Amino acid sequence: MTIKVLNLRGTNGSGKTFVARELLSYTKSTVYRIRDIHGESRGGRKPIIYKGSYAGLPYYTLGSYEANCGGCDTIPSVKIVADLLREFKTGYGILFYEGLMISHMIGTVGAAAKEYGRNHVMAFLDTPLDVCIERVKQRRLARGDERPFNPKNVEADWPRVRAARQNAINQGFNIVDIGYNDAFVETLHVLNEFVSEIRNS
Repeated sequence: MTIKVLNLRGTNGSGKTFVARELLSYTKSTVYRIRDIHGESRGGRKPIIYKGSYAGLPYYTLGSYEANCGGCDTIPSVKIVADLLREFKTGYGILFYEGLMISHMIGTVGAAAKEYGRNHVMAFLDTPLDVCIERVKQRRLARGDERPFNPKNVEADWPRVRAARQNAINQGFNIVDIGYNDAFVETLHVLNEFVSEIRNS
């Protein structure tokens, strides 16, 4: 039995959550599990895992998508994200996860990801900085926030994600780049490769 893992990475406004939500819809995913990990639950938040089906294979997503931002940023700590990754190591199918916090680091989550070897793929969105900033502005306006937007956090985070990509390459992780103009379709291409590899394993 084989499980393939896709970790989509990018800064605010890069399109991570958009792709994740499209995949949840495409795979008809529903909440599969809500529980504490090692009794940890900050502020009452518990990790949520979704389950659906992709090309007849089980498809899982880490983190909640009940709010505007979601994924692993709704999980209380990177340690819990790493623990969840390790729980799936003996599973079967496809596991997807994304989050801003983990997009610019390797660290604890990377250590768990490395245990999967080539079955774990880090996919980096190539969204330009100006596009990320504009998307964040539009997202704020859409929720009624008309205060002046300070882009300094996005501007600081964007190069950190690029640095994390190079760091991941240097450490031998399996890396792909996802074009921001057609991110969902390009992500489907990666998942289709997963399906072929799983069925041929």
